[in-house]
Amino acid sequence: MVHVAVYRNYGKIFKNPRKSFKKERLGAELKLVGEYDLRNKHELWRVQYALSKIRNNARQLLTLENKNIHHIFEGENLL
Repeated sequence: MVHVAVYRNYGKIFKNPRKSFKKERLGAELKLVGEYDLRNKHELWRVQYALSKIRNNARQLLTLENKNIHHIFEGENLL
């Protein structure tokens, strides 16, 4: 028998909300989905998760000193 390797990406793609039926959040999400022409809320959660990772990395870079090698190379990319 031939063994076929299956490669999968087990990384996190989106983060769903903690309280799934909160009225204010549901209305705000529906507005954003309509405004940015997204197909569903899953896409909205994926974009929000990607933006939160970018903001988190930016916060970490701001805490580093200016002479730090990570700040020099990665800091220019964020600007």
